[in-house]
Amino acid sequence: MTDKASIDALQATIRKTDTLPTISAIGQRLLTLRLDTEEGERELMNLVESDPMIAARIIGLANSPVFAAAKKICSIRDAVMVLGLSRVKAISTSIALMGPIRIRDSEHFNIKNLWLHSFSMAVGMRTLSGMIPRQIRPPEDQIFLAGLLHDIGFLAFAYLEPKQFDEFLSQIEANPEKPIAILERETLGISHAELGELLGLHWGLPEEIVAVIAGHHLTGVTQDPMLTLARITERILGDNTIREEVRSISAEEAQEELEILGLQPVHLEKATTILAQQQEQIRILADMLGSQ
Repeated sequence: MTDKASIDALQATIRKTDTLPTISAIGQRLLTLRLDTEEGERELMNLVESDPMIAARIIGLANSPVFAAAKKICSIRDAVMVLGLSRVKAISTSIALMGPIRIRDSEHFNIKNLWLHSFSMAVGMRTLSGMIPRQIRPPEDQIFLAGLLHDIGFLAFAYLEPKQFDEFLSQIEANPEKPIAILERETLGISHAELGELLGLHWGLPEEIVAVIAGHHLTGVTQDPMLTLARITERILGDNTIREEVRSISAEEAQEELEILGLQPVHLEKATTILAQQQEQIRILADMLGSQ
């Protein structure tokens, strides 16, 4: 197990904001971009076109068999027609934020696993949100981005301290019955949710998204619709960026969460069925996004 001096050193590194990855100019603009005007739509396409990596990923996604486009997609404008504006914005923003965080010397961490769970969360949250009454439904682009970024703390760990992160992963393998939250405390001294929150604040992410990053594993019912949506979706999927781990709650809390979102148990059953049917498609898209 990692000694206290190593944990203290890791925390000292994390608390120095200059060690955290910086956000690009394109990422900053995408975060604040509004899509409810023609000007915003034009700027979105211009921003995506200006970054070759983002443009290539978006066009590649649009050409995926998953979307079965009627013709080969060669432009961002055509990709938007296939994927939709809010999805293009969310995926482009996540690529702008996560793309520059290169993983160094990690023997165990697979970035594709992170993308798979994160993309599953984004699709799951979006699927379930379509059943929420419109007057309390969070914005679609924020829903998708919150799902994509909710586990960003794992990526930050692997980036900042790859050797200690590998030790954490080794402890997970050696202690399959021990909760990840406890192993994080013992090995790293801080949870991935707490580190993700620091990174989200450092980047100036919207407070609704930071709340999801920080609170998706906390206990107790919250009145925050986006966070409630994330918690319900993750229970449907299982927390499997690192290891399959489903957190249970009482029947009373589960019912209260549904009431906050104006949902019924039948909606969860429907969302679960839809996600199960989409898993192969989600895997294909996540593999494309996770290719470094």
